[in-house]
Amino acid sequence: KVFNQKSVSVENFSSIVLSKSGMTKIGSEKLNKIDDNNIALEGISYLENSKYKIYGSNISIDMKNDISSSEEDVEVINSMGILNAEGFTNIDSEGKIFFKGKVIFVSHD
Repeated sequence: KVFNQKSVSVENFSSIVLSKSGMTKIGSEKLNKIDDNNIALEGISYLENSKYKIYGSNISIDMKNDISSSEEDVEVINSMGILNAEGFTNIDSEGKIFFKGKVIFVSHD
């Protein structure tokens, strides 16, 4: 049997993704489609919706399970303040973001 796998990548990518929790704007220097359910945002990347803005690098997104993550430094801005961490895992369907490493939060107050 012969298997043919096509690699799909886009430079300077920006789009809107619909998920169970609503619309999220995503963008990166380069997008790589891993398979039908997984994409990799390479280089400087972001995720933005009505609840938060996540700015970082090399973010992977599991579209089937609504999970995004990165092992790189990240900055998250929401209505309460600005948080910096050494990585994150966002389980969007549950409304939970887990931060890795050293975490610093600065309140807007």
